[in-house]
Amino acid sequence: MKTLITTSVLALALSTSLAAAGGDGYGSIAPSMSQSSSASKGSAVGEVTPGKAQIAAQLGLNPAEYTTAELFRIQNALRNGNREEAKYVINHTNRQPVDVAPQPVMGRDA
Repeated sequence: MKTLITTSVLALALSTSLAAAGGDGYGSIAPSMSQSSSASKGSAVGEVTPGKAQIAAQLGLNPAEYTTAELFRIQNALRNGNREEAKYVINHTNRQPVDVAPQPVMGRDA
């Protein structure tokens, strides 16, 4: 009986929190993954978050000029002693388009 009451109270608490959070009524309790989520801010070039600014400051770089992934890549390259890779990303060489040879098409290039 005690387990049944505890389960009922937990179910009521869960359904109340879903209603308050705008749940869809189908048991969805995961947060929205839309672009307006605050977790997705700051990773693009030009966007700056406190964490991104801290990493850039440690590297002596402008956080608005790099993505978060680029800053981590520079940091790891320097930590591993790979100055060439660090310069590759610092100079934005990693953003240059790559010329790929055209792929043969059946019938035309056969």
